Amino acid sequence: MSSSLSAEVEEHGLELQAAELLAMIDAGRPLLVLDVRNEEEHASWRIEGLRPFHSVHVPYFDFLENRDEALARIPFDTRPIAVVCAKGGSSSYVAEVLRDAGRDARNVAGGMVAYGDHLQARRLSLGEGYASQLDIWQVNRRGKGCLSYLIRSADEAMVIDPSRRTEFYQSLAASLHARVTAVVDTHVHADHLSGGPALANASGATYTTPSEDAGTSGCGLADGASLRVGKSITRVLGTPGHTPESICLLMEGKYLASGDTLFARGIGRPDLGSDVRAWARMLHRTLRNTLSRLPDETLILPAHYSDASEIRPDGTVSGILGELRRSVPELQIANQEEFIAAMERAARPAPPSYPKIAGANRLREAVAEDLASEWEIGRNQCAATRASP
Repeated sequence: MSSSLSAEVEEHGLELQAAELLAMIDAGRPLLVLDVRNEEEHASWRIEGLRPFHSVHVPYFDFLENRDEALARIPFDTRPIAVVCAKGGSSSYVAEVLRDAGRDARNVAGGMVAYGDHLQARRLSLGEGYASQLDIWQVNRRGKGCLSYLIRSADEAMVIDPSRRTEFYQSLAASLHARVTAVVDTHVHADHLSGGPALANASGATYTTPSEDAGTSGCGLADGASLRVGKSITRVLGTPGHTPESICLLMEGKYLASGDTLFARGIGRPDLGSDVRAWARMLHRTLRNTLSRLPDETLILPAHYSDASEIRPDGTVSGILGELRRSVPELQIANQEEFIAAMERAARPAPPSYPKIAGANRLREAVAEDLASEWEIGRNQCAATRASP
């Protein structure tokens, strides 16, 4: 290893974990990210941070064909270089090439797959009157823009829309001196494989889902039902539209786990199924009827977000219902046919893996790790494109 390598590389070795990479980017530390994936992969999904950072794309095969020419395309300065590929193999080779050339380089362990799997937990500030009886922890899967929640009251916890890395939620609950007693999916997810059944099985919790064909291991959730966790009561709101079975969960009459019905800056798309007109009609009724009854100060806690700009300074993603009503064009369309037409204009093909993921989630099918990672590659595409009425 070259003596010019930074003390940080010498101390921590030749690999950089996804959590370390994001921490460096978010803190604004000097860093160059070198992406060595192919053109298509690089164009479709990239690392994002809370602050701007310098990124360069030089495919792995360019290093194989002409090492010196590839090296010349990388800015030469004293910044450490984080090299990333799909799974961490090709980037390990390129990082070694860079170190041989005297550069300060580390491989991102596990590549974009590890970046897409990484979870961060942030506690929401609920203000006086709630903190003593209720904790809401938002779990952010940064690489995919997926959000899940752990709700703690007394010594019990409920997990909403968990990712498949179920040990994370169990560890979080244990750190809060609580046990997971309930696991809920707000709908049949299409962008990621649910960890709901596995988490419930591992923790002895009850798994509940609104899906009508969810199988015998899950209990159906209907509009108006209640869920008790510790001292807290959560009310179920039937909110079909993003999918026909979608629900939202209203906690303490103020905090809405909105699934993919409402996001921090928009609404969920109704075109991921077989009939955009029918689903859009249901979604319009949900938005104009069911959710219109909630007060403006309701805090929206979505299951997804579109990019890092939606992450607030405290590290959480949320919206205020009144602000959404004033700023989101779709929420201002009163006429149902105009709303349906807007959703039809905004419709676009779903990623090819989405039907496979939704099918596995619906039937509780186990999916091999390699296949699961392949299906889940990329950010979610669950938000409707904004369209003017």
